[in-house]
Amino acid sequence: MNKFKANQNDKNQTIFKFLKKKYKDTPLSVIYKWLRVGDIKINDKRVKLKSYLIQENDEITVYDNNKPTKRDTFIKLTNYNLNVIFEDQNILIVEKPFNLEVHSPVATSLDDIVKSYLIDKNEYNPSQENSFVISHVHRLDKLTAGLIIYAKNKTAHSLLTQAIQEKDMIEKYYRCKIDIPVTETLIADGWIEYNPVLKKSVYTENEEFGFKKCKSVFNVVSLDVINETTELEVQIFTGKKHQIRATLEYYQAPILNDTRYSGTIVNDRKMIYLYSCKLVFQNMINELEYLNGKIIEITPAW
Repeated sequence: MNKFKANQNDKNQTIFKFLKKKYKDTPLSVIYKWLRVGDIKINDKRVKLKSYLIQENDEITVYDNNKPTKRDTFIKLTNYNLNVIFEDQNILIVEKPFNLEVHSPVATSLDDIVKSYLIDKNEYNPSQENSFVISHVHRLDKLTAGLIIYAKNKTAHSLLTQAIQEKDMIEKYYRCKIDIPVTETLIADGWIEYNPVLKKSVYTENEEFGFKKCKSVFNVVSLDVINETTELEVQIFTGKKHQIRATLEYYQAPILNDTRYSGTIVNDRKMIYLYSCKLVFQNMINELEYLNGKIIEITPAW
């Protein structure tokens, strides 16, 4: 028999989803059986409906000898640097440096730094969580820098994930430098596919089998006539892997230092000239409605 007490980050999660997270090494057929035969009690009452929604402070009892999966122990970093751009009770927006993974199972990542920061602030305690883990809600490539959003609780994570998927709730803008002079706006409404063999994405203007729809708009910010380079502001309407990089390669305007996508090397820094610089919140709902109209913007650190 095992007992658990639900906390705020377990609230409104189905009992089935909760059990799947707690018993990752247990076959789903066994979890279904627990519910079917009445081996699950919540607040001393048997629960057989897998869609039952857990509430904060619910006491969950599993009458079985299977042991819950032991969560990986997180070792807090003692030495780290984190540039916090915006923070409140629900979200944290930080600046990711160039040449740092957002998430990595083998090396220090931005996730590790953010977790350590929130532990030091006494806002996150992994040992007291049943299933919630502090997490980013979108990613940037390792060589790209800029704004990343983190959710500080389960409710915020669910709402932010939905917002990212809906596309019209969080506008994302980037800055980049390309190695040709341009003066006109480009609306790139095409198709893209990631090739795992080449480890790069391929963009095309025409629909092809297996490709997914993508759209980006490129506006000129400044033109360096002497060096024949251009700085662009990019708004993406779809978040496909390497979308900006692949699109610019297709139009023969690759990003500086982005050798994977035909870019010219201008220095030996482990970075490409692509920067997530602005987030605009709109149409947010429920607990995050207060963010509507908020603009978070930083200047690229080239």
